[in-house]
Amino acid sequence: MKLDAIKGEIAFAALFATVGLYWVAGSLDFAIWSGFAPDSGFLPLVFGVLLVGLSVGVIVMLLTTPVEQVVEREPLTKSFKLLGALILAVASLDFVGFAVPLFLMMLFMFSYVEKLPLVRSTIVSAVVTGIFLVIFARWLQIPVPVFPWSY
Repeated sequence: MKLDAIKGEIAFAALFATVGLYWVAGSLDFAIWSGFAPDSGFLPLVFGVLLVGLSVGVIVMLLTTPVEQVVEREPLTKSFKLLGALILAVASLDFVGFAVPLFLMMLFMFSYVEKLPLVRSTIVSAVVTGIFLVIFARWLQIPVPVFPWSY
């Protein structure tokens, strides 16, 4: 039966909907709007509503999609590879700066996990790293340590 096959996915979406409802309820303890600008409760409210809405959409999609149209899911090992790359990149930020871990994480994800060509993966990783550096260091003026010697 279809419901037995998607029970875990429905439970996972329901968990995210519950987290969204918690954020919505927590945001109501703060002011939502102050004068002409959003206040401290605005973003948790928006993110909570988005999380609930997207979770309900996933549940509805799971219940209404015919069994023969269910697409084969990605293997779980791919998710763990991506999670491992993200954990290593975040853990190494304090030691080697911002640019190197970000570049290497994206290069690993594109070339090894997604099996894209190495040249294209290298170019895209370098361009995206450069864009992030421009956004954080220049536009937002956040003093990110770009390289290990820039602390």
